Amino acid sequence: MKSFRNWTRQEIADKFGLDVKSSCKDLDNWLKVDDEINREYEKELLRLQVKLKENVDTWNEQELIIKFIALIIDMVDYDSADFKSFANRKLKGKIDGEEISGEVDLMIASGKFEPKEPYFCLHEYKKEKGVDNDPLGQLIIAMMTAQEINQNQHPIYGAYVMGRNWFFLTLEGRKYCISDEFVATRDDIFTIFGILRNLKGIIKELSQEKIGTRAANEKKHRT
Repeated sequence: MKSFRNWTRQEIADKFGLDVKSSCKDLDNWLKVDDEINREYEKELLRLQVKLKENVDTWNEQELIIKFIALIIDMVDYDSADFKSFANRKLKGKIDGEEISGEVDLMIASGKFEPKEPYFCLHEYKKEKGVDNDPLGQLIIAMMTAQEINQNQHPIYGAYVMGRNWFFLTLEGRKYCISDEFVATRDDIFTIFGILRNLKGIIKELSQEKIGTRAANEKKHRT
């Protein structure tokens, strides 16, 4: 069984036919941030940004997660009756017969006590891509595993963070799209927050659709 950390984009392309697209409607829609941020959120985001600017080059991965990423995720507040955020949870599945597993730094999924159907995966990396470190490849293989678990036609959403830089992805079938970087030490921090807040609305819609489909199937079986 091969872990997420051992996959690169080239290996995924060779093994599973992964390809990248220049434009995806789902990603474009996700990245459209129109809502204004209220003063309370703006003040907190600026406070976190100051900490990031002062420490981003010295924080290790866990410090970046605990002192910055997790606090923004908490502001969005993904926890609800139908889905919630999970940290450092394992995903395991088969892609074209290949068993794959690994831990996801942050996952938004259905499930009360443990993740069931993943909607979003986030990986965090302190350093830029090195010789044996392909953060994008590791995120994509996690998203593909989530896709196989879900067994539906909905896109999988994802993001990875390298220091101050955030990248957002959508995966549909064996094709993915990736955004340009959003830099959290600049005004992009407000856009990052807006994108994460958009994600909450997207997941809510997908969750309600799933619940409606399940109820319709149960009614059909009773008749």
